[in-house]
Amino acid sequence: MLLDFREITLDDKARVEACARAHNYHLCEHCFVDLYIWRGHYDTKICFYDTFLLVKMKDADSGREMYLAPIGEGSLCKPIEALRQDAAERGIPFCMVSVAEDMIERMETCCPGQFDYSYNEGSADYVYLSEKLQTLSGKKLQTKRNLVNRFLAAYEGRWSYEDITPDNVREALKFHFKWCELNGCMRDKAFFGETCAIGIAFNNWSALDLRGGILRLDGEIIAFTFGCQATDDMYVVQIEKADHNIAGAYQMINQQFVKRNCTNVMYVNREEDLGIEGLRKAKHSYYPIFLSKKYVAVPKGEGQ
Repeated sequence: MLLDFREITLDDKARVEACARAHNYHLCEHCFVDLYIWRGHYDTKICFYDTFLLVKMKDADSGREMYLAPIGEGSLCKPIEALRQDAAERGIPFCMVSVAEDMIERMETCCPGQFDYSYNEGSADYVYLSEKLQTLSGKKLQTKRNLVNRFLAAYEGRWSYEDITPDNVREALKFHFKWCELNGCMRDKAFFGETCAIGIAFNNWSALDLRGGILRLDGEIIAFTFGCQATDDMYVVQIEKADHNIAGAYQMINQQFVKRNCTNVMYVNREEDLGIEGLRKAKHSYYPIFLSKKYVAVPKGEGQ
């Protein structure tokens, strides 16, 4: 029997978040905001199975159908078996993604030796100590601290930070297009997906409990970012854009946002590097406290 997968809606927010709280794996995919704003890009569909959230999605590049690892309280045996049956009835190879490292042990308890697991470094979430992003203290972050200090000295009286509100989201979206032009990604498929995700976030700002910030220089936007509190101990930053031609702009928007919004959490999850070398270097340069690794699980011997 096929599972009753459907579109995710704002009405699902509380129930999705309850499922995610059952086991805090510190993964961005367990965040309702991520599931909701990227639903078009990944053709995300959900259903609830007992105490679990089940998610079916497609790879944005290949169109391959896959399932997110079940999120919820209790044994994984029945929800995993339900997903395997669903794949069989749809006639698609079973593939489960975003399997947290700590989840593998739970899977092996109920499905011993049934799966092969593979790890892609580009999919791991970078998780940082909130306090470190706020203060940039210590020798490792001296370069970041210096860039912020130089920005403050060079643009004293000329820069400002403000919260994102319904009154300035249009300006922020306009900067997103400018950023994409600067970085030559206007024709990329990912650009359209990200633009749609940002638009959905801005159009549902209050309902999604989002917080964001805009950095201005001489009144013009040079950076913006937004995120949400995903768990009791972690914020997730979904989007961050800055003019790389202005030294310190990225470091400033990063620090200012965390100082204003993330003081009540221990961790800030800045998501994956997607295997992009420049993004990987930038994320490593802030020295994450840990990487939330994600594995792909496929039935033993079936490969990917």
